[in-house]
Amino acid sequence: MKQTTCILVMITLLFIQPDRIYSQNPVKIMPLGNSITQGWTDGSLLENQMKGYRYDLKQLLQGAGYSIDFTGSESSGSAYFTDHQHAGIGGSRDQYVARLLFDGYDERNDVQILVPARPYLDEYNPDIILLHIGTNDVTHEADPGSIQQVSAILDLVDQYESRSDREVIVFLAMIINRKKPWVAGSGYQTTVDFNIDIKAMALARIAAGDKLVIVDMEHDAGFVYDATDMADNLHPNAAGYLKMANLWHSSIVNNYNTAPVISPIPDQILDEDSSCNPVSLDDYVSDIQDQDGDLSWSVTQLGTPRLDITLDEDNILSAIPLETDWFGSQTAVFTVTDNGKNGKYVKSVSDTIVFTVLPVNDAPLFTSDPILSIDKGQLYTYTFSATDVDPGDILKYDAIELPAWLTLYADSKLLAGIPPQQGNFEVILRVTDGFTYTDQPFIIEVIGQSPVTDAKGENRVGIYPNPASDYFLLSLPEHSGNVLFNLFDITGKPVLSRTICSSCELEIVTGQENLLPGVYFYKVIMEREICTGKLVIN
Repeated sequence: MKQTTCILVMITLLFIQPDRIYSQNPVKIMPLGNSITQGWTDGSLLENQMKGYRYDLKQLLQGAGYSIDFTGSESSGSAYFTDHQHAGIGGSRDQYVARLLFDGYDERNDVQILVPARPYLDEYNPDIILLHIGTNDVTHEADPGSIQQVSAILDLVDQYESRSDREVIVFLAMIINRKKPWVAGSGYQTTVDFNIDIKAMALARIAAGDKLVIVDMEHDAGFVYDATDMADNLHPNAAGYLKMANLWHSSIVNNYNTAPVISPIPDQILDEDSSCNPVSLDDYVSDIQDQDGDLSWSVTQLGTPRLDITLDEDNILSAIPLETDWFGSQTAVFTVTDNGKNGKYVKSVSDTIVFTVLPVNDAPLFTSDPILSIDKGQLYTYTFSATDVDPGDILKYDAIELPAWLTLYADSKLLAGIPPQQGNFEVILRVTDGFTYTDQPFIIEVIGQSPVTDAKGENRVGIYPNPASDYFLLSLPEHSGNVLFNLFDITGKPVLSRTICSSCELEIVTGQENLLPGVYFYKVIMEREICTGKLVIN
């Protein structure tokens, strides 16, 4: 009944697949020991038929979602599977295994396996060691109860961990016993005592922080110590090896934690001043032991952080540039950490995402504020300015809406004119970078009462020629009293002022007055009239 249950469990596990498994780095397992690790039965099997517990264990672990790789210098069982490497040497005792790990020497067969001599574990770098050793010690040694050399094996594993900065978990077996009938001197009681000592030693090391898991192969595998599970006095048959495989498997699944597995998270492309599309990180991670909700994520940006990267409670990733108008690339490392196993063996794995922020043409912006009121008859000037964050953009200016008395001087970024009447006048200026534009609408309020009336439609004041070159003439109507003639440049700065007493015509020589080519505004103040206009000098 027990054997049937074990077989059913194995078959069930073979067909149960996790929901999401990505390309997991293989867990390197070193079966370490003697002929039982090798797969010996009763002497009837060829080397390539000695699959031992290893073949069944591989099937069980693969069925549970693990990717595994058996490792070691020895090989047997190739008739059944390709992953038939191990470190089981027939006839080995605990001191032989210790020597093997120390410098790669097989003391049992007097063979230097690793040439040149070097530490065995450094050659094969296991993640897990399945250690079943002691059968030959109990059989052949005068003091089989001594477990000093088993402890030395574990010390060598610890030393390897320190120098390699790798974590190795040793699954230490309390070894199987002998085939019945158990009589005095058969080794039955000595094996029992050996296992008691092994367990006590292992518990002490575990309490001190050693990474050990005790596997009670003697009792918990369900061995029937007769022909049911034993091929000879010391070695299991196929049914016994299957029971060993089942117990190794359950011990690994219950105690060993594999790292999460990340499939490549896609690099992200976004526009400046915008957020990337939401990314569910849970879609890119798998863990044999933990659900998505049990995994925790963290992120580190390489170099100067350029992005505001957030992860919500559902591990949805979003990112937006920290600086307005920044574009370029930013590399971020995302690390996912699992819960470990039984509060230990917490593992993490990382993936790198490159965020590429593309430049987007930004609209130019006015950086100046217009003058919104002016007295009637006074010169109005507004020097405007605009900026564009995009390097190399050439800005151009235009007026979409202007009253007749205002003139736009785009090259000089100037709006100027003299309002002849009161009222509210709508203005719309536009700046464009050739791709997009921004408008600046505003209203100029012309206020103030003038003691004189504006010149009407008749040409009572004239300037000619206009445009002028070397000179221009100011023609006035008949008048009594003084007439004041003022000339302003386009910035509103006074450049010329003349009082005309009685003449009706005034000649101005431009060179004598240092009037350079350009646009000017004039204002003529008579007794009861004001005349304004524009003069161009070439």
